[in-house]
Amino acid sequence: MDFGCGTGRDLEILAKRFDCVGVDLHPGLVDYAHRVRPGLDIRTGDMRTVRLRRHMDAVTCLGNSLAYLYDNDEISQAFTTFAVHARPDALLVLCSPVAPVIRPEPARAVVGTPEGPARVTIDYEWDLRTQVNTMHRRRVLASGVVAQDEIRRRVLFPRELEH
Repeated sequence: MDFGCGTGRDLEILAKRFDCVGVDLHPGLVDYAHRVRPGLDIRTGDMRTVRLRRHMDAVTCLGNSLAYLYDNDEISQAFTTFAVHARPDALLVLCSPVAPVIRPEPARAVVGTPEGPARVTIDYEWDLRTQVNTMHRRRVLASGVVAQDEIRRRVLFPRELEH
């Protein structure tokens, strides 16, 4: 069972050898997965609350999905979901940041886009109290158009994961 499976890329690899079910919160990603990977069992659901009445030998959360839960209660709910779907002695495999990205200077690059090259600047902000690492991206196209976004991820320290 893979929670936060997105488009099913990792699930597709696992399904070659194992019986797999994927769950993702975003219907658009699940719809895309159904179009490009029609043989996979991928469902829309929230890893904090979904109950599929299935028990697996392995439970995975391989993307950054767990990092998008900021509140300790939400994280506990997700781990309860993992436990509800795990057989005794099941393997739990997580991919989540365990250290913040901290850079003294912004990263800069030029990337290709359909509209031509864009200058990209990325910098990071770290809030130790909330354990949230925020990435700020700014893209400037050759036309002068500016696009900005930010991605916030909760860093779970190893001690928390051991709990």
